Amino acid sequence: MSGNPIPTHDGQVVETFECRLKKSKFYSPNRRVIFINGMDNSGAAHRDSAVALSNLQMCPVIGVYNKTDGWGWDFLQCIADKWQFNAPMPGELSAAIALYFKLAPESGDTRTRVEIMRALLSRNPAAVSMFDLLLRRDLKHAPIFAHSQGNLILSNALQAVAAAAGPSAIAGREVYSFGSPAHTWPAGITRKDHAFTFDAVGWLSLSFDLEVSKIGVPKGSSWYWPFAHGFATYVDNDPEFFVNRHRWGGLGITLSLDEEALAADLLALGRNMPRVKAVFTWLDQNLPADSDDVALLYVQSIKNLHASSGVRIALKACAGLIPLLIKCMATGWTGDDEQEAIDWLKSL
Repeated sequence: MSGNPIPTHDGQVVETFECRLKKSKFYSPNRRVIFINGMDNSGAAHRDSAVALSNLQMCPVIGVYNKTDGWGWDFLQCIADKWQFNAPMPGELSAAIALYFKLAPESGDTRTRVEIMRALLSRNPAAVSMFDLLLRRDLKHAPIFAHSQGNLILSNALQAVAAAAGPSAIAGREVYSFGSPAHTWPAGITRKDHAFTFDAVGWLSLSFDLEVSKIGVPKGSSWYWPFAHGFATYVDNDPEFFVNRHRWGGLGITLSLDEEALAADLLALGRNMPRVKAVFTWLDQNLPADSDDVALLYVQSIKNLHASSGVRIALKACAGLIPLLIKCMATGWTGDDEQEAIDWLKSL
C-alpha cells in the first residue's frame, strides 16, 4: 500500500491510487478510472477498495472519499441522497431546473448554472467533488465505478452536470455500479450494473432489469448464508460477473452465452492480461464447453493485430495464459481453425 494515501475528510479526492503491478507490461498509466465508495467506509477501507480496483483495471484510480459518520448518520444521508433528485416531483427534474435557470436573474440570482447546481449538491461534499470531476475535460472519458451509496451520489452528480452543462456533457459516460440502491439514472449514460442476488442493498433500486449482471452465491459463501455486499467481494467475483454480462441462465445452468460479445469484451481489455487470464480460468472451470469457442474468437482477434501490438507483447508476458488458452481450445474435439490458433500460440 506504500504511496497510496488514506483520505481523511468527506469529499476528498485522491488523484492517484496504484497497484503493485504499475510497472508491468499489463499496466496502462495514461488511462484513469474514478471510484466512489459506499456508506460506513473508513479512509483505509476506501484506499483498499481503490487499490483493488487499480489491480483489477490495471490503471490509476481517482478516488472520491464518501466519509462515514457512523452507520446511523450514513443511513440518513443515503435517504437524503436518494430523495434529492429522485423524489416524486410535479414534472421532470430537467424542466423544473430549466425554469429555475430562466427565472433566477429576475430574482437577483446572478450565479452561473454550474454554481447553482453545485450549491444544490453542497449538502453532501462527496457529491460536489464528483460533480467537479465530471466537469473536467481531461476526465470526460474516464469510466466511473460506484459502490452502494456511491451510486446515489453519482446519480445526483450526473443529473446535476446534465442540468448545468447540457445532456451532451454526460452522453456516453461509462458507469459501473455495484450493489446499487439507486432507482433513477439520467438518460444518455452507458451503465453496467452488478449485483448479488441476495444483496439487500441492491433490492432498494427496485430494478428488475434483466441486463443486470448477477451472481447468486458469491465465491467463498454457502447456500445457507449467501448474503454479501462489500466491494471487495464484488471484485473477488469479477470473472463470473464479466461472463454473466453475456450469459443467460440460473442455478448453475447456462441456457445461452453470447460468445462473440464476450470475446469482444475480453479483447477490449487490451493489455490487462491478468484479468483476461482470470476470466478464462473461470470459463475453463465452470463452462468448459463454451471456453473453446470464446478462446478461439479471442485468439483470432489478437492474431489479426500487428506483431508489435502492446496486446501481443502483454499476452506473451503473462505467465500461464497461453497454455490456458491452448487447453481451452484443445479440450474435446479440435477443429482445423482451433488447431491453427493453437499452432500460432505455440509459435509466439
